[in-house]
Amino acid sequence: MSGTPDERLARVLLGWPEEMRVLRRFGLHDGQRLLDLGSGPGVVAAELLRLLPGSTLVAVDSRAEGLPHVWEVPGPGVAHMALLRATVTRLPLRADAFDFALARLVFQYLPRPVEAAREAMRVLCPGGRLAVSDVDRTLSLAVNPELPELEMLMSRYDAWHRDRGGDRGVGARLRDILREAGAGRVETETIRFESRPETAELYLEALMGPRRLRGLREAGYAMQAEVDDFLAARAQWLLSPGRAVSRYLRIACGTKER
Repeated sequence: MSGTPDERLARVLLGWPEEMRVLRRFGLHDGQRLLDLGSGPGVVAAELLRLLPGSTLVAVDSRAEGLPHVWEVPGPGVAHMALLRATVTRLPLRADAFDFALARLVFQYLPRPVEAAREAMRVLCPGGRLAVSDVDRTLSLAVNPELPELEMLMSRYDAWHRDRGGDRGVGARLRDILREAGAGRVETETIRFESRPETAELYLEALMGPRRLRGLREAGYAMQAEVDDFLAARAQWLLSPGRAVSRYLRIACGTKER
């Protein structure tokens, strides 16, 4: 993830206060044993422990370059975190070990998300809860004023994602995924978060930043001329006084039956 630690933190935590409100309603509270699946740079894991200082947390990610960034996030909660390099479909963890597991923006990358949900259910204690939040591309984006160059590149990104085995529409299937994995009492909620004019650039950066643009171009899903057209349109869009980006996130939570 490009940018300074503060910039990375801001991009990862877009909409986080509303997500945290929903997670608390789903049963997340201080003092629990937490599992963060697909933790990436560890920003969310550290934020969880900042807000829940009496909890302990295991952060799991398969990427060798991701986890060390967590140490750039200040806060005493990091001392209660263990970092584990593993895949979310095969966790080297004992059964019945956690009270609450979270998979945030992870299932969209998985060819078999039910396997990950089933493995998370295995390591939860009876009565433990698994919360999964992810995108549903039928809801996930609204831009004002319209920026068709962005939507075109987002569609190319969806195709690239799909061709690599992912699914940018997975948010619509979260209830069924959790039920198939054996979860009971599945609840769902959709949250919406919107930029202000001064944060619109940050939202656009999260959607289509330099790293994603480079990936699309290098993978052959976008031509340089298309990238240049987007960057020019983006510059004009950022001059609009009423500029805004709205994003939507699906959250589903299920329980390991006793």
